[in-house]
Amino acid sequence: MLWWKKKKNKFFFKANNDVLSYCSCKGEPAMSSGQLDCPWCGCGWMIACSRCTKSYIFSEVRETDIPMHELGRREVEAMGLTTVTDEEISEWAEAMEETLSHFDVGDIVVYLDGSYWTVDSEDITFDGYFASHELDRLPHVEALAKPGYLEALLGAKTYWLDRELPDRE
Repeated sequence: MLWWKKKKNKFFFKANNDVLSYCSCKGEPAMSSGQLDCPWCGCGWMIACSRCTKSYIFSEVRETDIPMHELGRREVEAMGLTTVTDEEISEWAEAMEETLSHFDVGDIVVYLDGSYWTVDSEDITFDGYFASHELDRLPHVEALAKPGYLEALLGAKTYWLDRELPDRE
């Protein structure tokens, strides 16, 4: 394929260092969720960088000419996974394209318990990977005006355990 005809993909990139950021990289793609059974540690409400694997809060949807399959391969390498097949990476790429289809280039998004949300989202009610959530606004956005709020709320184990889904696997 000629370079000027390369397909552009949408993907998440670090938007800024607002509220909380352990990543100092610039212009690097994010990783998809790697949420564990301890979402209060940050894996349930932060986004990881694909280069340094450190986390931050806000991502921007940008266009990139990096093929989605390549982004998946990089993520697998960054996570140190050795048994992931090309077919599994292709399935991941398809799922990420579906996730990203709900966003426009330039949208600023945050991650919460298995879902990505634009920062202007309100009246948020959903069941995530771990818990059931009912929020007027995203705590990530509330924390812009209230330093420490995000960590105090989503970093608290009790927030998650009080809302834990009864049939969670």
